[in-house]
Amino acid sequence: MNSADFITRLKRYGELEWYRHAGGLGDDGAPAPPLVVWRFPEPRPVRLAELLHEAVVADNREIDWLFDTTRRNWVLVPLRVMAEKDSHKLATEAQAADLLVKTDLEFCRRSVRDFERIIGLLDRSSGD
Repeated sequence: MNSADFITRLKRYGELEWYRHAGGLGDDGAPAPPLVVWRFPEPRPVRLAELLHEAVVADNREIDWLFDTTRRNWVLVPLRVMAEKDSHKLATEAQAADLLVKTDLEFCRRSVRDFERIIGLLDRSSGD
């Protein structure tokens, strides 16, 4: 699964005003850390925020995640992507994700497995 699959699940919770996404499992099978940013119109789907929060703090997660709903756009990204961005003074999260693809493929695999678990959680939810 990849970030486009995640966007498909988000649309079950309402119309998206805007989104961008990258990462997950590529067509060639190569893993890349997922990065998803999106915006719902008001009112925002509270149940979705609760589900995603539960997913990112779950005991069975493989990595730590940043799930931020405090701004206009919601963000879901592995926390390490943000740490790499800061430590290497990179301009974008995408650059940090690309760096991880080149330097830590095992982390990328773990992030994709975790992302697939999160997508599975959304699949089991009705979206209502």
